[in-house]
Amino acid sequence: MFFGLESTSSVFCSMNPMIARWISPGLFPWVLGGLAGLAWWLSFPPYNLLPLSWVALIPLLWVVDHTRRPLPVIFAAACWAFGLSTWWVYRAALIGAVAGVVANAVYLTLAVIFYAWLQKAGSLATDKKVWLRWLAWVSPWLAMEYIHQRIDLDFPWMLLGHAPANHPWWIQYYEWTGVAGGSLWILSVNFWLYQTWMQRRQAKLWAALWLLIPAAVSVGLYQIRKNTQGPSVHVLAVQPNLDPYRVKFDPSTYAEQMRIFLKCTDSLVGNGLVVWPETALPDYWVLGDGAPKNPWMDTLQNYVKNRPGLALMTGASVVQLHGQRSGSPTYTFYNSALGLGSVDSSKPPKIAPTPALYHKSKLVIGVEKLPYPTVFNAIARWISVDLGGMTGQLGTQSERSPLMMGWVSPGIPLKVAPMICYESIFGAYCGGFVNNGANLLAVMTNDGWWGETDGHRQHLAYARLRCIEQRRSMIRSANTGISALIDHRGELVDTLGWGRRGVVQGRLQLRNEPTLYAQYGDVLGRLSCVFSVLFGLLYGVRSLMKNRF
Repeated sequence: MFFGLESTSSVFCSMNPMIARWISPGLFPWVLGGLAGLAWWLSFPPYNLLPLSWVALIPLLWVVDHTRRPLPVIFAAACWAFGLSTWWVYRAALIGAVAGVVANAVYLTLAVIFYAWLQKAGSLATDKKVWLRWLAWVSPWLAMEYIHQRIDLDFPWMLLGHAPANHPWWIQYYEWTGVAGGSLWILSVNFWLYQTWMQRRQAKLWAALWLLIPAAVSVGLYQIRKNTQGPSVHVLAVQPNLDPYRVKFDPSTYAEQMRIFLKCTDSLVGNGLVVWPETALPDYWVLGDGAPKNPWMDTLQNYVKNRPGLALMTGASVVQLHGQRSGSPTYTFYNSALGLGSVDSSKPPKIAPTPALYHKSKLVIGVEKLPYPTVFNAIARWISVDLGGMTGQLGTQSERSPLMMGWVSPGIPLKVAPMICYESIFGAYCGGFVNNGANLLAVMTNDGWWGETDGHRQHLAYARLRCIEQRRSMIRSANTGISALIDHRGELVDTLGWGRRGVVQGRLQLRNEPTLYAQYGDVLGRLSCVFSVLFGLLYGVRSLMKNRF
């Protein structure tokens, strides 16, 4: 019997006779897996049924403890959960949707099966030290999430800690722990509620403590961080609502696009920062000797030059020429953010030949980068995804460089973290901008390629987490929506909904103190990797010695 516990049949027969009448013992684990995936999906944005996340993993714990072969059920439940949550990726490419679901399901299954192996190898299922089993449960999962965000095959869209994204009052402690703190919270509540169901001693107390203490701490922090005094800046986000497939990259529409952007920018009241979305500048902007001119860049520079007090950030498709090699030109494509002008109107704006520049460096798999080229190069054309923009292997930069956009007042610069689309999913990555002096976050994104599905709503929700982790306000400009202003507690100040053309503007506070999470990063993830390795070595040796002797 698996892990020395009762078989599925014996446990099943002891359950409610009504359940036994309708569900066969062999089918019951699969039903539990289906319920787990359904609860997982509904607990995340945009459905936001957060209490379901506290019980969603209990069926998986039961399956691990009471079935001989839990792997197929765990994998199927994970595919079901991720399929329901990220099905919208198929709007860009079916292969991308399938690959994302399968990859995420494999990562989750490995974490849970490692816990199952620890139970068997270390006899944890019968060990009276339930806290040791809890540590064996949370460590592999948190280690998996930590590694997932740092490998080429990354799509960490459904990390457990993302579930409370639209409930910021529950997760203010993310300023210390990042999203991993939310994952630990949800994993622990599920574990101790399951132990309560299994009638373990003192499990009720631990379940209550894990549920209530993080929430109480968060509510307290929510009130403490309420202060909005201090320097602020007037901001405006432009939402042009351009179809990314039929309009945005059609050269015949470039003049009209520029007219729309400049008209929206004219809505700025007084001095301030204006943010345009990802790849907003029409056509390529080419840098290097012999580079052709981009007339729309000239138009934009002249516009900013004639508007003292205007600082403008825009997304752009940039090409850097490197000269000739073997008789052919060499170049690198970038998905970039450009900064022009200054919010300080006391001096005439100086328009440099090369504006402040940042190159997107967290690239979308299958769109902007090919993971592990030596492995996947042969099938590149089959896994490439068209998001209505630049595709291929793009360049990156090593530094998380905020863009200097002038001075709000003497001694107080405006340094903006220019996160481009996918980069806003990675908390520790965002912390790199803050550690380099960013006092305001900006997200430039398209979000139009997946249509009016859950994708753009989830993307906005996860941006709120970055504000809590870094204690920075954010301006978010999305091509088709949802553009937003978000404060340092993750609260939405104002939004412009999907499929509308217009602007969002207001004042956002600037903050300079780095959070613990910004300074130290994913400590929980690193500790979990250490504990997972130690568990593996300890119980691996124990299992080997037991089988040998």
